[in-house]
Amino acid sequence: MARLLVLDPLLLTDEFGVGPDWAGPGHEVVIPEGFDADAIRSQLGGAAAILTAHAPVTEEMMGLAPNLRLIAKPGAGVDNIDVAAAARRGVVVTNVSGARGRAVAEHALFMTLYLARHAWMRGDPAWQGTTSVQLGGKTLGIAGLGAIGGHLARFGHGLGMEVVAHTRTPDPDRVPGVPVRFVEREELLRLADFLVLCVPLTEWTRGMIDRGALEAMKDDAFLVNVARGPVVVTEDLLEAMRAGRLAGAGLDVTDPEPLPPDHALRRLPNVLISPHNAGRTHESQAEAIARMRENVRRVLAGQPPLDPVTR
Repeated sequence: MARLLVLDPLLLTDEFGVGPDWAGPGHEVVIPEGFDADAIRSQLGGAAAILTAHAPVTEEMMGLAPNLRLIAKPGAGVDNIDVAAAARRGVVVTNVSGARGRAVAEHALFMTLYLARHAWMRGDPAWQGTTSVQLGGKTLGIAGLGAIGGHLARFGHGLGMEVVAHTRTPDPDRVPGVPVRFVEREELLRLADFLVLCVPLTEWTRGMIDRGALEAMKDDAFLVNVARGPVVVTEDLLEAMRAGRLAGAGLDVTDPEPLPPDHALRRLPNVLISPHNAGRTHESQAEAIARMRENVRRVLAGQPPLDPVTR
């Protein structure tokens, strides 16, 4: 009987539905009495797999789990998992890359429209006389052209926007039927009327939108971050917004996360902050949890997973 240790209480909610019979015969889902360090540590010894969403999985924890074969999560980003340590120990890490791509891209589009149409002014009589921004004919800048960025490029093209992108792998066939112009980071910042961040959090992307990057953007540009909070230097963004160097910002992720209730960014009307829920739709949740389950079953049966994390 393979023991699957639940590390994150989020997985126990109705939204995810992980319970005793979640993985089927031959698998025992272990739910600790609590999710503090001591409660988790006491259960690691017998774990063949760790199931997490946002809870961290460290090298120290892996060292306490001699039978560990798999760390699985129902999301794309794996910055909460020490992937390098797992690789050294021969532990497979799986995510569900792409399962939430369309959902996150739709959320980015929602934020873009909200900001462009000055929807923060709802209830303010001045909204009636305010001129909004039309997306058609504008330049959509996308940082990162994975599953999220690919969907967003299609949306932007469908709205009549010029699509420019900066990515590690500038493949012209990445988004078939969409004319994407690949540019360097500096040109992306300079050209974008709407800049959407879709990159993973790495040593190269951490802090990529700092004071210098914000100063390089147009004063009437909009910034949307659906990547990870630390991609943007929070205090630099606050400074730029206060100085009027951006027209608005949409943040599904923040640094720190969650942003403190009294943080100054929350008091700016043209900053829309959502609670890191861009990828959580009925459809994306169903696909993500089904793929996570299949990854667990495959790896513990000695088969290759659908979604191995290799970096």
